Amino acid sequence: MGFKVGDTYFNRDGRPGVVVGRDSASQSLNIEREGEGFEKTRAFGYINGLKEDERQTFRSILETMREKPEAAERVTWLQGQIEELKTDPRRHVLTRYLESELAHVMNTEGIYPRTYRIDETKA
Repeated sequence: MGFKVGDTYFNRDGRPGVVVGRDSASQSLNIEREGEGFEKTRAFGYINGLKEDERQTFRSILETMREKPEAAERVTWLQGQIEELKTDPRRHVLTRYLESELAHVMNTEGIYPRTYRIDETKA
């Protein structure tokens, strides 16, 4: 399995860490389990499946969303971002990660909009 710098890694005891370096010659990873890099990565959840440019977009969207004062406003704003990104099929993976984040925010905050959209082929 190939890890990239910035990926979350769990050891056999289930303790999380973040890949901060990779040596392909010796096939070893440098893992950080505390500190600034670890905390920054942990704040955005498990996003190993995103490419680097998608990670930047994901982080940017979440940072902007978190600036919204009301939870309902965050949900509405994030729904709009998802709808906008769905128009580009190359953003499918990013869209799925954002949909998961939307579900997390809705469940955490107890917000259940009267209407929302899902892809019928994935339901």
